[in-house]
Amino acid sequence: MGSKNERKMEHEKCLNCEHIPCANLSLKRDELEGGELYVLTESIKQKKIVPCQPMTPLYSCCMLCKIAYQIWLKENKIEEEELIDVPPLLELIWQCIYDLKTSAFLALNAHYRGAIQLLRPVVENILVGLYFEERLKRACPSENEINQAWADFDKWKEGHYKLNGEDLDFGNLKKWLVKNDILTDVGKKEFGRLWGKLGKEYIHPYFPRLDIGEEKCSKCPATVRYDENRYYEWLEIFQDIIYFIIIAILCYYPTIAKTADTKEALGYLKNLEVLEKELGRLMLKSEHLKDLIGQLQDIEDLSGVE
Repeated sequence: MGSKNERKMEHEKCLNCEHIPCANLSLKRDELEGGELYVLTESIKQKKIVPCQPMTPLYSCCMLCKIAYQIWLKENKIEEEELIDVPPLLELIWQCIYDLKTSAFLALNAHYRGAIQLLRPVVENILVGLYFEERLKRACPSENEINQAWADFDKWKEGHYKLNGEDLDFGNLKKWLVKNDILTDVGKKEFGRLWGKLGKEYIHPYFPRLDIGEEKCSKCPATVRYDENRYYEWLEIFQDIIYFIIIAILCYYPTIAKTADTKEALGYLKNLEVLEKELGRLMLKSEHLKDLIGQLQDIEDLSGVE
């Protein structure tokens, strides 16, 4: 069977498989083309990408979600071990963070098409969270309406809820949110633009956005290839979504703006500006997120889901 060290060495070779090209994650096929680990390592080494570009705003988003959750527990005098329900917006944002991390992992490893495709359910989950969160907000202080909103949310989680007899899909959600003035003009425009782009170009058959339809596609499906344009296209959408999540948290949980933890979380966003100067790399592709960072000193005045 071989010694323990020999078996360990064999396992370590799995990432550099000599038999199956698809399994050789360290394969070098061409300049910035090859296995995922090779392209990731080389892209960072050549300063083509910086993991902080997606991961820093994602971390800020994660911190804000946790802070809002803890503040909500405290304000409602709920012990965490007694908790039955989590506020809809925070629960769905938590799922979005999982999906965003997966998307970032794929993009950093040059799987741009898959990375962008994963962003579509994130957009819809944000809207579902806004819908039920607003239902609860408008129900106060009516106990019956509050109970009904929670019951409908539970029904939705079980896959049985209907809005006006129809599924809670993007079209119905956006129509309700616009009708009830939940989305500002920016939100109406940007959510529609994102949904249309993600659907037409990345979910439905559309040759110009297939990997094989791209000029810089890798020569073989066993490998990936760094493409600056596709990376930054993904990063802009990714950071736009992060922006919407942060604004939504600050809108529905405004009391967190006064906490030291929130200032620390938002401070990470400010660091992106510093890194942009120090590294000489574009860190903020989203104009919305860039504008938000520029307003952080006035964060307590932010209101409305933009």
